Amino acid sequence: MNKRIINLFFVLFLAVPAFSQTTANLKKIAPFNIKLTNGQQYTSAQLSPGPVVLIYFSPDCDHCQAFTQDMIKNYSAITNKQVIMVTFQAMDMLQPFAKKYKIAQYPNIKIGTEGLSYTVQKYYGIRSFPYIAIYDKQGNLVKTYEGEQPHAEIFKTLKKY
Repeated sequence: MNKRIINLFFVLFLAVPAFSQTTANLKKIAPFNIKLTNGQQYTSAQLSPGPVVLIYFSPDCDHCQAFTQDMIKNYSAITNKQVIMVTFQAMDMLQPFAKKYKIAQYPNIKIGTEGLSYTVQKYYGIRSFPYIAIYDKQGNLVKTYEGEQPHAEIFKTLKKY
């Protein structure tokens, strides 16, 4: 019995560091490469130091539309952050969305498509929209939200960082 317990602890002792190494990669922002609505490419390497909010969404998603509308209404929560809005949808779906919410008026918001590479979607293992990843000034992952979530809670978290 004691040997089994010792073996179990030994296996757990070895497994924990291995797990930590795989989850450590998710603590940094996805290596995105998106095409902005103005046609320019924008990558994670172009981010400035400071807090970042990555939002993975679909322009035809009702929850994504509601969140975007509330985000614009609560702009003070993101005013000092780089906001990166990424979709896999084609530009012909993205441009009307960006125009509807007047995203171009907000210089700290970049909106674009990663196309069918699904790099960001795979990186985070996204299953539902919107997916929101919040990073602090040092670039460390603070919190994620997936799917329909209380917007007030998200904005409260955003104001902390």
